[in-house]
Amino acid sequence: MRRIPFSQVLKNSKVDINREYKRLYKLFYSRQIVSDCEEGVNLSNLCADCFMKLPFRGTCVSINDFNDFHGYRFRESPKDFNIDYLISFCEYSYNLVNCSGGISRYSLTPDMHQVILFYLTQVKKVIETVGYMENIQNGITDFVPKDQCAISVAEIVDPSLSYKVIEYHHHSMKGDWVRKRETLVALVDKLEPQRAKLRQINTSLETDLFFLFNNVNLRHNNADSNGKNYKLFVAKMAESEIEKWYDDTYQMCLLAFLELEHLDRKPRIGQLKTDIQNNA
Repeated sequence: MRRIPFSQVLKNSKVDINREYKRLYKLFYSRQIVSDCEEGVNLSNLCADCFMKLPFRGTCVSINDFNDFHGYRFRESPKDFNIDYLISFCEYSYNLVNCSGGISRYSLTPDMHQVILFYLTQVKKVIETVGYMENIQNGITDFVPKDQCAISVAEIVDPSLSYKVIEYHHHSMKGDWVRKRETLVALVDKLEPQRAKLRQINTSLETDLFFLFNNVNLRHNNADSNGKNYKLFVAKMAESEIEKWYDDTYQMCLLAFLELEHLDRKPRIGQLKTDIQNNA
């Protein structure tokens, strides 16, 4: 058998999200971190013990109450497993462990802290492997797909809007066209004052983008037959079709922000061209 270099094996290997999930599941529910008590304690037990001190518990009074209220029912071998299931478990366990590690009533030794750190690092490695990244808001970590365009826009818009730009890709947003609309309306408010500039840069983009803003139930209610902005064709659209148009509008918003940023860059590029030509 021809030997394949280990580095090539790693490079060519495909990600098995089911295997990654089972690794994390066992680390969270099975691996003991405190063994000097009768039953032993794993990461799940640790989080349950610290639950009342967790900042995101809301009005829930126990970890079981929290799981039931939010619909968290993770299984070692779930029937309907997909990438969203994996990401949901990563968010759930990561936030619980990350917050519980510093408030435990157990006397955690350095080795035990290493187990906690290892788990958090392992989750991040899995997230990175499947093409996702951290998105932290108010101390809570979400994991969202990496989108370099969205990342670039998040870095140049107002801080209050940057989270919404990244959040649009979160798995919980799929199928939730109402939340997507809220994000798009916020983007519209930022683009409207710069509409004339955008028209100078890219007339086609400006025309198409603001057409969508005004005609697919974003800025106006185009489905109300008694309203002045009623559009019969839009009113008959299925929610799934509306959501697809929202996704297209989102991508066009990102492009618009990047186009506007380039407009601010153009004078410097023009000066650079002049300096290079004058010093040829």
